[in-house]
Amino acid sequence: MSTRTKGEKNRGLEVFGAMLAACVLTCLWFFFVYKTVPFIYDINDDVAMRNVAAGVITGSPDAHLLHMKYLLGLWISGLYRLAPGLDWYGLTLIGVVLLSFALCLYRGLVAEKGILWKIIYTTAVLLLMTALGTQHVSAFQWTTAAGIAGAAGIFLFYTAGSGPKWQIYLEEGIAVFLILASLLIRDDVFLITVPAAALCFLWKYAAKEKWQCGKVTLPFRLTHLFVPVALAAGVVVILGVEAFAYRSPEWKTFRKYNTDREAIMDYYGLQNYETDPAVYEELNITPEEAENLQRYSLYLADGLYPDKMAALAQHEKEVYTAEHPLKERLSTAYTEIYQHFTKDTYHPANLIALAVIALVLAVAAMKNRRELGLGLGFLALWFGYWGYLGYRDRLLERVGFVLYLMAIFLFLAIWYRILALGETDDGTKRQPDNAGTIRPGTILLTFGILCVLTLTATNTWRNVRDYNTGRRDYNLEFLDVNRYMAEHPDNVYFMTTFSIETYTDNFTIKRDFAFSNLLSVGGWHTFSPLENEKCAKLGITDPKRDMAEQDNVYVISLENVNLRYMDRYFEGVYGDAYKGRELVDTLSYGEQSFEVYDLVVEE
Repeated sequence: MSTRTKGEKNRGLEVFGAMLAACVLTCLWFFFVYKTVPFIYDINDDVAMRNVAAGVITGSPDAHLLHMKYLLGLWISGLYRLAPGLDWYGLTLIGVVLLSFALCLYRGLVAEKGILWKIIYTTAVLLLMTALGTQHVSAFQWTTAAGIAGAAGIFLFYTAGSGPKWQIYLEEGIAVFLILASLLIRDDVFLITVPAAALCFLWKYAAKEKWQCGKVTLPFRLTHLFVPVALAAGVVVILGVEAFAYRSPEWKTFRKYNTDREAIMDYYGLQNYETDPAVYEELNITPEEAENLQRYSLYLADGLYPDKMAALAQHEKEVYTAEHPLKERLSTAYTEIYQHFTKDTYHPANLIALAVIALVLAVAAMKNRRELGLGLGFLALWFGYWGYLGYRDRLLERVGFVLYLMAIFLFLAIWYRILALGETDDGTKRQPDNAGTIRPGTILLTFGILCVLTLTATNTWRNVRDYNTGRRDYNLEFLDVNRYMAEHPDNVYFMTTFSIETYTDNFTIKRDFAFSNLLSVGGWHTFSPLENEKCAKLGITDPKRDMAEQDNVYVISLENVNLRYMDRYFEGVYGDAYKGRELVDTLSYGEQSFEVYDLVVEE
C-alpha cells in the first residue's frame, strides 16, 4: 500500500470518527434537554402542517403541507405511513437542527489540532448550543429550523479548507444539502440564505486572474463550480416536484386564494364595514359577513372563495400603501428595527451576535484584511435584510432569530479561517510558529469567554424550561378538548378561530394520530382540497348551513369569546327561524372553559 493511500485511509477514519463523535455528543445533549425541558410546538403553522402529514385532516398521511415543499412532505408523510406511533414532523425538524449542530461540532473534532484545542472547541460549541439552541430545539418551528440549517450550511462550507480534496468535496456537498434543506422547509429563509452563501463562495473561490470560458474571457476565475451547480440542480428538482404536485386546477386556485388570505390576515389587515362600505357593497358582502371576516370566520361569508378574497386583498394593499407613504414606512422601519435589536425576548441571541461580530471584526482587522472585507460585506447585506423587512413590515420575531443566527454562524466561520486554519491575506497559511503560539492574553480571553458562555447557557436553559413548562400546561387544556371530541365521534365540531389561535401542541417522541372531527370556522386549511375532503368524510356539504341545520354539528368556543357576531349572521340568513344558541356542554380545563353550542333553527 502506498504512503498516499495509507494516509488517505487514515484520514478517512479520522473523518468518520469525528463525525461519529459529533453525532454522539449531539444526541447526548439532545437527551439531556429532552429530559429536563418540556418540548412544544412553538406556533400553530407547524401544528397544522403536522396534522396534514400525520393524517389528522383527511384520515391518511398527505404530503401537501402547502408551506413546506412537497418533497419534504413526501418524506414526513411517508414516515407516518411506514412507522406510525411517532411524531415524525417534530422529529424531522428537530433532526435538522441537531444535524446542523453536529456538523458544527464535527468541524472542530476533525481539525488537525491538539487534544486540548479540540476539548476547548467542543466545550464552547456545546455551551453555544445550550445558549442558542435550547429554545429552538425544545420550542421548534419551521422558520428557525430552516434558518439554522442554512446558517450551518454556510459555516460548514466556508470552514472547509483543510484535509484531502475528497474531504473538502464531502463537506461542501453536505453544506449544499443543508442549504437545500432550508428551501425544503421554508423558501423565504432560503432566499435570505443564498445571497450570504454566494458572498462566501465568491470570497473563497474567486481569483484575480483571467478565465477563458469558451469564447468568453472573464477577468476572474472561479473554482469548485460543482457547489453552485449542485445547488442549482437541487433547486430545479425541488421546484419541479412542487409544480407537479400542485398542478391541478383545484390546488392552483387554492394557492392563489391562500396568498390573498395571507396578505390580508397577516400583513395589510381588513377595514371594517363602517370605515369602507363601498368595497363591501361592490362585492356584495353584508355587514355581518364583513364582521365574520374580521373574526377569521371565513366559512361565514357567501362566495368568498376565491374571487372576493382576491378583490379584498388588492383593495387592502392599495389602502395600506396610500395610508403608509414612503417616509412613514422608513420611519416605522427604523423604530421597528431598533426594537428588534433591543428586545429581551431575543436574549441571548442578539447579545451573542453583536459580541461575536465585534470580536471577529477586531481579529480580522489585526490579522486578515481579506476576511475583514467579507465581514463588512456581509454586514452590509445583513443590515439590508433588516431594512427591507422592516420597510415591508415583515419583521417577525422568528425572522429576527434567523438573522441573528446567520450572523453568528458566518462570523464564527470567519474566525475559524483566521485562527484555526491560520489563513493570511493572500489565502495561504501562517507559519506554525506564528499560528501555534499561545499567549497569556489568549488563555485569559478563552477562559473568560467560556465562563460567560457557561453562565449564559445555564440562565437560558432555566428560562426556557420555565417558559416551556407554562406553555405545556396551557396546551394540555386543548388536548382535553380534543379528547372530548374524540369521545363523541358521531358529532362534528366547528371551533371559532380565536379560540384556537393561542394554543399550539406538546411534543413527545411517541404519539398516535387519528382522523379528527374538528373543523375550524376559518383558518389556512379552509377551502383547500384537503379540507374539502375532510368535510365530505364528515358529511359536511355546506359548512355555513350545516353548522345551523345538522343535528350532529356543534360550535365550540372559549367562554370569553363573544359569539353575538355569529348570531347576527344567522339571523340575517334565517330571519325569525333562527332561535339562537343552545348551550349543551361546558368543558372546564385549567383556567379556561370551553362552551359547546347547538345552533337552533326552526324548520
